[in-house]
Amino acid sequence: MNSEMHILLLPSWYPKAPDDVGGVFFRDQALALQDYGHRVGVIAPSMRSLRTLNKLATPKLSACENDSGLLTYRKELLAALPRVPYGNYYLFKKAARALLRQYINDNGKPDILHAHAAIFAGAAGAELSDEFNIPLVLTEHSTGFARLAYSAWQLNLAEKAVRRAVACIAVSPSLAELLSKHFSLIEQSWKWIPNVVADRFKAPEKRKRMERPIRFLNLALMTEKKGQFDLLEAFGELNRTGLDVELWLAGDGPIRSGLEQMVVKVGLQEKVRFLGLVAPEDVPALLNEVDVMVVSSHYETFGVVAAEALMAGLPVVATRCGGPECIVEAGDGLLVPPKQPGELGDAMRYVAESLPAFDPVTIAERARSRFSGAAIARQLTAVYQNVLSSNLSSPSTHAG
Repeated sequence: MNSEMHILLLPSWYPKAPDDVGGVFFRDQALALQDYGHRVGVIAPSMRSLRTLNKLATPKLSACENDSGLLTYRKELLAALPRVPYGNYYLFKKAARALLRQYINDNGKPDILHAHAAIFAGAAGAELSDEFNIPLVLTEHSTGFARLAYSAWQLNLAEKAVRRAVACIAVSPSLAELLSKHFSLIEQSWKWIPNVVADRFKAPEKRKRMERPIRFLNLALMTEKKGQFDLLEAFGELNRTGLDVELWLAGDGPIRSGLEQMVVKVGLQEKVRFLGLVAPEDVPALLNEVDVMVVSSHYETFGVVAAEALMAGLPVVATRCGGPECIVEAGDGLLVPPKQPGELGDAMRYVAESLPAFDPVTIAERARSRFSGAAIARQLTAVYQNVLSSNLSSPSTHAG
């Protein structure tokens, strides 16, 4: 790296505590940039849903915390205007502006404002970039564009972010291509840089195969788009082949009860384990207890659990759902079409029967060269340097 830069991250969501999995990849990226030699901070407005008002009080978030040297400024606000177009966005933007002012007052103006996800951080970052004269970099993560999940006013916000950003990044090639087409009227080039996989994921020099069933792990929120019903169907077929196998499901969400009922209905209670939520720091130990990671999603912009598994030396069976295609390479496992339980089950069987052919050290080394903190920080540093060079030579020029 040529020189230290002062980078401020503005994420659309962010972990509220060490055991919070929401936005953990934003934190991992911030820490990776810091380890690479940059000065890094985070401003994180936190939207609290109205539905949480009747629940037990949650601990109040610290206004500013030192997270392993990473100064993190927080402001919790109630998402009080969910049915008003732009309503919650204005609340988010107001909080982000207050946090940015406080951050600059305490630490000076950053060289780069890096917003994660156009809705809402990117759009807020676009306005703050103008107001405070800080170049804006945008990274998009959301599956919402692929799922056509956004309303017109939300798409207006996303367009504002893309137009103002000096550099736009997507976390997978498929997402970069989709966004290039979606925002085709904006003269903007989308670069793809994957999410960071934290250094806590390491492969054992030799993975021990004990006298036990082969264990498949699915680690994901339990929602329709994660495809766990497909996975249970695939696993049921695999179990009927006579292979000694187990399926571990880690996570929670709205379809968990339906999944549990399906397990009982098809008589797989002795073969399927529900682990519940797993804290990020406990995931590496969990990966050491299983043999294969399965990603059954219908949509993924990246698929960080697949990359984490590879970093830990595990083979991966994943759907071609947008993200895993840029993660799972030859020798790492298999890719199958989404929403095809039969093909998913066939791939799981092949990997189970071929486990000795998957060398954990080789898998992990290949993944580390692509997804480690240093690898991603190096790519981001090149983007930042280009932004600052462009900004010095043409400070009034912006994409679009």
